[in-house]
Amino acid sequence: MRERVSIVTCENYDEEEILKGLRRSVDLIGGIETFVKKGHRVLLKPNLLHGKPQEKAVTTHPSIMKGMIQIVREAGGIPFIGDSPAIGSCLRALEKAGIKRVVEEAKCPVVEFNRPIVPQEKEGKFFKRLEIDQSVLEADVVINLPKWKTHGMMLLTLGVKNLFGCVPGARKALWHLKAGEDRKLFARMLVDIYQVVNPSLTVLDGVIGMEGNGPGSGNPIHLGLILASRDAFSLDQVVCDLLKVPRKSLITNQIALEEGMARNGIDVVGEPVDRIKIPRFQLPPVCGPSWGLPLFLRLGLKNALTSKPSVNEEMCRRCDHCVEICPPKALSRRGEELVFDYGKCIHCFCCQEVCPEGAISIKPGWLTRMVKGQSSKLKAQS
Repeated sequence: MRERVSIVTCENYDEEEILKGLRRSVDLIGGIETFVKKGHRVLLKPNLLHGKPQEKAVTTHPSIMKGMIQIVREAGGIPFIGDSPAIGSCLRALEKAGIKRVVEEAKCPVVEFNRPIVPQEKEGKFFKRLEIDQSVLEADVVINLPKWKTHGMMLLTLGVKNLFGCVPGARKALWHLKAGEDRKLFARMLVDIYQVVNPSLTVLDGVIGMEGNGPGSGNPIHLGLILASRDAFSLDQVVCDLLKVPRKSLITNQIALEEGMARNGIDVVGEPVDRIKIPRFQLPPVCGPSWGLPLFLRLGLKNALTSKPSVNEEMCRRCDHCVEICPPKALSRRGEELVFDYGKCIHCFCCQEVCPEGAISIKPGWLTRMVKGQSSKLKAQS
């Protein structure tokens, strides 16, 4: 059966407009009753990377959360919200993101993801022992509510990547340490988590997205879109189509396509892809390009090809969130200076994700910069 992905335009976060857009996006793929039955306990899983004001476009918007709480309740479901931010508690992140007020007004429970268990009846294809929060596995229905953002390691963080938040707290850093140096291996882990969690519905907040230095310090960009699908792999592929980038450039898509998880075809309903105009969208430099080079050349040119985190000392406020979260302990503070040990760095870019000031960015290797510079010159001359 072909998967359906709905695209609905929604120009702003006015609560009535958002509710209308959410209803239409879900109705186009079968209606909320397809996914939620009376009495179902429904986990709403937002993107709560860390608490930042809603205008920064780091987290799923409060209006999206409010609308989905209402829609789930209209179907007779019992919603609750849960996530595991990179920094701090779920409640603190909800407060900073403006969602706590919505939750309190709606009397919707919040669950901290702090009970990791290894599912006995579910295992990944590549990783057999995945630690998922017990609250996720106890829910009758999981509704995945990602934010449309760039991501320094994975290119974009959309439907599949958002479920990494189902791994509680410090366990995420351990998985970065285990799989983070190899982007493809890390993507396989994300695909496994997605299949174990198996969300019933994914609804993407693309009204205001993030470009550039995402996922925590990029630039908000107006996109005016809400997307929904039963299958996040298909939704993520459609986002690539909208951005006019190859579907396989998002490495979780590549894994899904290679493993036959996303080969049923996609029917886009609502707005056609070719009618959506996104005139500009700045993607981040991702680590480890190879351009199809032989392995021995890639190893020899690793330093020249590999992107690295870099700090702007003038913007740095010395909070040391980056030092605390770094999985391989490749960061240290020497007086006022933040020092990277690139020999230890696994290029997971956790430091860049959690920097509250946007002081850490990703710098491509010198050879990557040179090749891109030459390509830009050739395009300008043609």
